[in-house]
Amino acid sequence: MKDTFTQMVRMGLCILVVAGILYAADALYFAPRRIPPCVPQNLPAGHICPEPLLAAWQTEGDPGNYKIVWIDARSESDYELNHLIFSDDRMFPIRPGAEMQQMMDAAIERLIAARDRGECIVVFCTESCNSSDQVAEALRDTGLLRAPIYVLEGGWPALKKLGIAGD
Repeated sequence: MKDTFTQMVRMGLCILVVAGILYAADALYFAPRRIPPCVPQNLPAGHICPEPLLAAWQTEGDPGNYKIVWIDARSESDYELNHLIFSDDRMFPIRPGAEMQQMMDAAIERLIAARDRGECIVVFCTESCNSSDQVAEALRDTGLLRAPIYVLEGGWPALKKLGIAGD
């Protein structure tokens, strides 16, 4: 009887140790990589959750195609590593810094035309950067753009999760 009890206690302790290791692995490795749920009511003005964005701006009769002009505000190294690729002029890199005005000038005609084409402008960066806010504000400050300008909540990781961006 004593041996059975001792074995059950050891088994219970082993289960607790394994559960503790799994919890620590989840907390340290997996949890920081999870994208938290996006709650539109909790977002700052001008920010948008990925799912409502895609639902509102999907091209009628053409699933997977959206009436969006994308602005990639990530660092140059992140952009060079991987970026959105479209067959037309629907993606522009514009990031804060010395070359920001040149990048805006290169894209401005297309961004001005976005409203006439029934498109919105979406700025994104990595999940926790604020470059997208800076770029969106600079675009709004031009006074030339009439299309809605949004900052994508969740950034590049959200685009990857939705299957718009590759790895």
